[in-house]
Parts: sequence; C-alpha cells; structure tokens
Amino acid sequence: MTGAHPLHDPAHPHAHSSAPVLVAEGLAKTYPLPGGGRHRAADGISFTVSRGGSTGIVGESGSGKTTVARMLVGLVRPDAGTVTVDGHARTPRTPRGRAARLARARDIQMVFQDPYVSLDPRLTSRQCLHTALRLHGAVPRQADQRATELLDLVGLGAREAGARPHGLSGGQRQRLAIARALAVGPKVLVLDEAVAALDVSIQAQILHLLAGIRRETGVALVFVSHDLAVVRHLTDETLVMRHGRTVEQGPTEQVLAEPAAPYTRALLAAVPHLGWDPATATATAAAAAAGFTP
Repeated sequence: MTGAHPLHDPAHPHAHSSAPVLVAEGLAKTYPLPGGGRHRAADGISFTVSRGGSTGIVGESGSGKTTVARMLVGLVRPDAGTVTVDGHARTPRTPRGRAARLARARDIQMVFQDPYVSLDPRLTSRQCLHTALRLHGAVPRQADQRATELLDLVGLGAREAGARPHGLSGGQRQRLAIARALAVGPKVLVLDEAVAALDVSIQAQILHLLAGIRRETGVALVFVSHDLAVVRHLTDETLVMRHGRTVEQGPTEQVLAEPAAPYTRALLAAVPHLGWDPATATATAAAAAAGFTP
C-alpha cells in the first residue's frame, strides 16, 4: 500500500457525484431445496449507486436482500449477472486467486449485523486494524498511523484501542467493524442490518457516525435493512425486494412517501406510529400478498 490513503487523500471524491461507482446488473441466485426443487433468492436484481451516494435495499425476512449483499462483496457467486465497481468487473465467476480477492476487497467491503462473530477474539482493536492494513501492503509505521486515524474516525479511544472484542460494548464492536471495513479505503461499503442488533440510542449514534463517514471519505453506502426509518434517514435511493425480485425502486423520499407498489405500502403500514392499527396493517399486508390495493 503506497501513497496517500483515501481517508486523507485530497484527490478523493468527497463530493456527491451522479456518476455510478457501483453497478449491479441482472443478479440472480437460486439454492437447492431439500427433497428437490430450487429456491429463487434473487432474480434479475439491477441497480446503481452513485459515487458518494447511498442506496437502501429493503424487504421482509426471506426477500433476498442479504443474498444480494453477499453477491456484491463476493461471498456468494451469482448464477447470472455482474457487479462492477468503478468500472472494474468484481463478479467472482471463477476462482482468480489471492490478488483478485484483495483487489475486490479494496473496492468493496461489508459490515455484518453481528460484529462479534466477524472479529478475531484474540486481537485488540488496534491489532485488528493493523492486521487488515498489513494484509493490503501497509508497512508497520503506516499501519500504526492509519490504525490510530481509523480509531479516531469511528470514535474509539485509547481504552477501546487496547481492548479485545469481549471487552467492548455492542456499539463499540460495530464501530470497530466499520473501521476495519474502511481500513483499505473502499469505494463502497455494504452494511447488512448493521444496526439491527443495537438498542435505539446506539443505533442513532452509529447512523450519525455513518453519515459523517460518508461525508468525510466519499465512500458510497449500500444499506440492507428491514427498518424503513433507518433507510429513510441514511439513503438517497431505495430498492424494495419481495420473493427475490424488485417490486419498486427510486428516490427514497418518493418510494417511502408515495409508494407505487402494494407491497411497499404494506411494509409502511406495518411500521407502528401514532394511531397505528394492527388490524389495518394486517389487512394491508394481506391485500399486498393477494396482489391488489385495499
């Protein structure tokens, strides 16, 4: 790793740009079912994310949104479709070796719902970041300096820097996971239900942190969530999935304020609010499942 790190490179595009940095085209994935048959987890999913932009992928459990997220970062190989980051094909169709995996990792990183299972319990926070940086070529002095910068960026101090995952709170572990994902200066950060396991006050802190990181570094975000309030707060564009397919997509405010699809209206109706009626929400969901608007 040589030259200026993207977090501190004056040439890094901090401003929001309409040019797409991520293009997902026709992503499809099916899985075999016990006893025969196949489950269609994703079917022809296409969307773009602008440079420095933020896109939400929403839907109920089983809609296929996590499968799409994992295809984006190369953890799941699509049956069809392509993923392009900054003009470079990043679809893992065939094994291409360590260099290709590292190149993809430098372009696009993922933050999982439960950081505890993705962090090495033997390493302190600083060692975790140091290891990621060294893997991508940083010399020890560079790694030390950048680990300090990353810890500061995500709001972790000296105590947290020397703590192992079991010594951190859930919110602190998620901050560390975000710092590790940012360590190599990715162009795109994919967050799969990254605040779902946190209480409401910690959720707000992490969302505020992500918004600040997006402004400061210019990283684009793909935010996978079932929580429409979170998506409304953090994203510019939203894609709504159901049964592996896109049912609606467009600017977040438009999709959530004036949804065109019955299924999107059902998702919105299911969110508790002042005067919320569970019976009405259930009826709306049933009508969406039947394919018509009540």
